[in-house]
Amino acid sequence: MANSFVFDPNRCTGCDACRLACTIENELAPGNSFRRVETFNERHRPDLPLYHVSLACNHCREAACMDACPALAYSRDPATGAVVLDGDKCVGCKYCAWACPFDAPVFDAGQGVMTKCDLCRDHREEGRNPACVDACQMRVLSVDDFTAGIDGDDAVFPLPPANLTEPSTALVPHRDVKRAEREDPRVGNEEEI
Repeated sequence: MANSFVFDPNRCTGCDACRLACTIENELAPGNSFRRVETFNERHRPDLPLYHVSLACNHCREAACMDACPALAYSRDPATGAVVLDGDKCVGCKYCAWACPFDAPVFDAGQGVMTKCDLCRDHREEGRNPACVDACQMRVLSVDDFTAGIDGDDAVFPLPPANLTEPSTALVPHRDVKRAEREDPRVGNEEEI
């Protein structure tokens, strides 16, 4: 089973409940989280859309952090597909953070080791959602066994590969992209342009 985060930017309000839930669930210091919410067009320019993106570890199918770790502290959980870090093996060299194009591994200076999202593995083993998913009142986050895009009106697409890795997070297209496709069917179809 390959679990993936699915994010719908069309309903996200940027409330940070997912980030706060991650902080609480993982007993992290205030202000720290394995999840972050990025806001685009914070100045509210009228010619640009305002939207938010909630990001955490993408649990990549080809995980650059795993390949870069000299201590072999990373593994893939066979039950969930999550990329997990064994803090007891980690030597705190930060190579995984340098290799990850998504800034998912975070150095914990207090412990001297790297930390990261494990997809709330204990929740997943019990058939529950990760804390960030349950905390989202707008239901913009979900976890699914996602292996390919879903066609039609409910289309979701994986994040594109980023040089060293193949992220397994999926995004619902933003409504402005869908609107542009309705107005000009060539948008999003580079073969026809």
